[in-house]
Amino acid sequence: MSDSGWERLFRLVFERTSNPVALLDEERRIVDLNAAAVALLAGKRDELIGTSLRDKLRPAEREQADDEWREFLRTGEYSGVRDLVKADGEAIRVEFAARLADVSDRRVAIFVAIAGTEAEPFAIARGAAELGLTERESEVVTLIAMGLDTGDIAAELHISPETVRTHVRNAMGKLGVHTRAQLVAVVLCGEQTMHTERVGAA
Repeated sequence: MSDSGWERLFRLVFERTSNPVALLDEERRIVDLNAAAVALLAGKRDELIGTSLRDKLRPAEREQADDEWREFLRTGEYSGVRDLVKADGEAIRVEFAARLADVSDRRVAIFVAIAGTEAEPFAIARGAAELGLTERESEVVTLIAMGLDTGDIAAELHISPETVRTHVRNAMGKLGVHTRAQLVAVVLCGEQTMHTERVGAA
């Protein structure tokens, strides 16, 4: 996939997904965010851009988050569970993942948050990380990236919820990730997991 082709696909998913996604600079300032992220933070888009995601954390968590962020800038991988404090002061627990990528010729962190996620992080072995996804796994991962939950994916693909969960576990194992937020971050960072025909038809 060419860089320009990947970026068009990234923008399509960024704009259409119901998963909150923000682009952050190296200081964790918000460069861009989608409508779902605006809703999650309960603010106004113009007011949120330029603010630091660090300021959306509980004060007691900021020092640890600073250490984790420095490590992220070194490794390019970051995920976990954290409370984000919305503009109205309410805190919401989110599962998150971030990866570094070049978007519009700028190095940014693609930050994905999933609030109230239906499943705890999966403990997945990384042994099959070099393997590609099957067509069905690719479809499931794409629908997760677009914000569908297990029940919606099962209905969309006419399979059982348990089959969806099996595909998710298999895809996580092959891609070496542990959570749905990480799956979405991998897709947004241009890994060859996107079922482009389905997304393009969305």
